[in-house]
Amino acid sequence: MWEAIEIIQKLFTGKDVKHKGEFFQMETCRLWTMPATPPPIYIATSGPITAKRAGRQIDGIITPGAPIEKVAGLLSRFDAGAGRGGSGAGVERSCSCNLSWAPTDEEARANAVTEWPTGGMKFPKQDIRSPHDFEQMAKLVRPEDFDGRMVISSDPDVHRAEIQTFFDAGIDRVYLHNVGRNQTEWIDVFARDVLPKLTR
Repeated sequence: MWEAIEIIQKLFTGKDVKHKGEFFQMETCRLWTMPATPPPIYIATSGPITAKRAGRQIDGIITPGAPIEKVAGLLSRFDAGAGRGGSGAGVERSCSCNLSWAPTDEEARANAVTEWPTGGMKFPKQDIRSPHDFEQMAKLVRPEDFDGRMVISSDPDVHRAEIQTFFDAGIDRVYLHNVGRNQTEWIDVFARDVLPKLTR
């Protein structure tokens, strides 16, 4: 990944690029049609080592919507990296936030279990190779498995308070993902009752 980022950054200088690395080789490549400014490069990570290196090398970080202590730790590492080699200015700190909102708490819980069982799995999932195995594991997820991992509530103020903690920790942008299929209703409620009350 880091070598690929280095190549991308070189290409957006508008100059001829030669590269012979561990994973990639390029023989005189060039981008001929250049934007006024290079596009920003963000890395999604939940690990402190990657976060720190990202601060040195790229324009922004995207963290998962984890407990606020973990998010604050990742931001601290990212900022430490930016202070050692990056400018620290103009970087963006973003996070994704999975949530389940519905008109009733019961519906919100059912949506989480049915539509987003991944959020209730308290173990690493990257080594699950078979969709069949994943499907069987998803059947074991219960509503209580989401406790402390994702906000499930019918109360817009509960969601607003959770989202606000990310801004208070130094996040610049929060990407919201309502796990249920009630997307239009959720957008309407959050546009009216949540987003206007958030402060940055």
